[in-house]
Amino acid sequence: MLVTRRKMLGLSAATMGALALAACNNGGGSTTDEGGSSDKALVVATSGLEGKFCPLFTASAADQDVVSFNNVALLITDRMAEPIYNGIDGETKEYNGTEYTYNGPANVTLTEQADGTVTYDVQIRDDLKFHDGTPMTIDDVIFTLYAYVDPTYDGSATLYSNDIQGLAEYRSGMSTLASLIGNAGRDNTDFTYFTQEQQDAFWAAVDDGGTKFAQEIVDYMKDPANGGSEDMTVAEAAAGWNYPDLPADATATDFFEAIGAAYDWNFAACEAETAGTALSELIPEDVYNMGSQGVETGDAAANISGIVRNDDYSMTITTNGIDATMIYQLSLAPCCKSYYGDPDLYDYENNSFGFPKGDLSIARSHNGSPMGSGAFKFDDYTNGTVHLSANADYYKGAPKVSNLNVVESQEADLITGVQAGTLDVAAPSYSMEVADQITEINGGEGVTGSVISTFLHDYRGYGYVAAAANKVCVNNEPGSDASKALRKALFTVIAAYRDSGIASYYGDTASVLNYPISTSSWASPNVTDPGYQVCYSTDASGNPLYTDGMSDDDKYAAALEGALTWFEAAGFTVADGQVTAAPAGAKLEYQCNVGAGGQGDHPTFMILQEAADAFAQIGITFTVNDIANASDLFASYQSNQAELWCAAWQSTADPDMYQLYHSNGSTNYYMIDDADLDELIEAGRQSLDTESRKTIYKEAMDIILDWGVELPVYQRSECTIFSTERVNIDSVVKDQTPYWGWKDEIEKLELK
Repeated sequence: MLVTRRKMLGLSAATMGALALAACNNGGGSTTDEGGSSDKALVVATSGLEGKFCPLFTASAADQDVVSFNNVALLITDRMAEPIYNGIDGETKEYNGTEYTYNGPANVTLTEQADGTVTYDVQIRDDLKFHDGTPMTIDDVIFTLYAYVDPTYDGSATLYSNDIQGLAEYRSGMSTLASLIGNAGRDNTDFTYFTQEQQDAFWAAVDDGGTKFAQEIVDYMKDPANGGSEDMTVAEAAAGWNYPDLPADATATDFFEAIGAAYDWNFAACEAETAGTALSELIPEDVYNMGSQGVETGDAAANISGIVRNDDYSMTITTNGIDATMIYQLSLAPCCKSYYGDPDLYDYENNSFGFPKGDLSIARSHNGSPMGSGAFKFDDYTNGTVHLSANADYYKGAPKVSNLNVVESQEADLITGVQAGTLDVAAPSYSMEVADQITEINGGEGVTGSVISTFLHDYRGYGYVAAAANKVCVNNEPGSDASKALRKALFTVIAAYRDSGIASYYGDTASVLNYPISTSSWASPNVTDPGYQVCYSTDASGNPLYTDGMSDDDKYAAALEGALTWFEAAGFTVADGQVTAAPAGAKLEYQCNVGAGGQGDHPTFMILQEAADAFAQIGITFTVNDIANASDLFASYQSNQAELWCAAWQSTADPDMYQLYHSNGSTNYYMIDDADLDELIEAGRQSLDTESRKTIYKEAMDIILDWGVELPVYQRSECTIFSTERVNIDSVVKDQTPYWGWKDEIEKLELK
């Protein structure tokens, strides 16, 4: 849930950003051989630009968009996030009844070897060029790989965590200066790898700037405008920021030390925790740079044995065993070794890979002046606007738009900006109110009309209600059939109100979900799949509760009847339609926490309230606890105090379930502990075949639902809006998803 909290904070900051819009020239213009109209620019709204446009170090979503315009991804995925293995020749995939062909820069062949290793044979096209005209070769890919796994790498990519043969041996023998000092502690007296002066400077920076950095987080959490309270302690604020283990009397300095330790004193990585001010502005530059300064502490391998160059356009990567996430690591953007590194230092045969090991300073120096091989060249970043121009040598063809301006914008101005002609493309947060506003602008034509055209796709995540298995159970046995029946009794009633509740809150901008996975994932079960079922829609004997055409009132009554059978199966005393007594360890009353701001403003709030009224009819007290302070909500379930709660996940391209549902998962707040589920989750990680993994995950999701620890509730929509008056809407990519949108075919987009 840390992702959700940070996203909320990011949106808050974006609405306060300065608006700097570049007007779009709508006059006629000639078309050049390089593509596009020479005097027009496509103006795209964004928020949160940080100016880190080097693919190695980019972090914010806005910067990543610029990187995607400026670079190519070695491996691409289709609309359901399935890898395209034959990008050079192209692959045709069906989606939503239409066949689409995907072309990419590379082919990747996976082979499981007899010894248990897996090889990834990578071949890139021989006609790729960087924007300065330099041909791209496999050496640029190798340079990029070594940069990503360098011991001092402090970007957000995690390639170094994959088990590539020889990677651990290569990364050993070096640590960052900050890591050495921080892990040695304040009372260190061993100055083998650093000096007393460096240690003193480090801890002085922690006590000053680090403390201010943490205090800003505390102040944010305490602010009543953010759902906080002035009497909140540092420990309570830290718990809401996903640092629940601080002592009750913790100080802001203690909080920062916990942050530093969590990121192994990588100060650049610590920036992800900011509540406003960058850490780089609070501590001295020399101390900040300790987080990326390599110090040799022992011997190491000269190269990574699992990364082997075959020829100018091909290579092989070998991993120790199967890791289903490894393929997605190859979605990296190859960086030009002669631009982001030192060409004189690249000598593959002599174990030199374009930079001194432990020194990525050249690449960092180009954060604000990137040079890639994508559809658009970077020109400059001034006054909140990134200016880019078409790349005539783009491998998929020169873009039909000559210039692209990415403009820092406020959420409140996105729709009116497209209406007024200062923006061509924007992505406002979609809601019933937004849909109504766009419809009104279009003269009642709907969300797609003569002024604005709207493209919707499912959000890469979903909302749910959860139950802690060890809090909602019978006889202190969370995994017993009786305990599962108790939780299913509760969810059977709540589930019945999802349709009306979500329709009331979201209208047609969201749909009800029946499996614990986003519908945008390739692993999501389809309604037409064998065994697909509406969750919590049967009684304890397995009989369906609902029939086609059943009225809402009849549906609610059927849900109560079904719930009574589950309560009875759980050992409750049921007589004359009433639950009159609970078995040992269970109760006649339960509470669900929901972060609705203390005002009922949450997609699931009405669902829970109506369910509570229904429970009262059968003798169960179901309390809906509307928590105003978001940190209190997070702390309630992260500390295993909540019985039930509402939250939302944001999913990744790979549907790995380990973190959430494995008995050893770091965020298994459900307290689910099932050996069969663990085995399936581990099996899913050990398969490279998406069809077999989909079958595995369907079986795993059935177990999760059988435990009754999660009720999937809603899948909301996101939108991108285009100016119908200035953009040729027929040129916008169709059937957009979170994994394939208009930016993925930017070269085809046309202005009128």
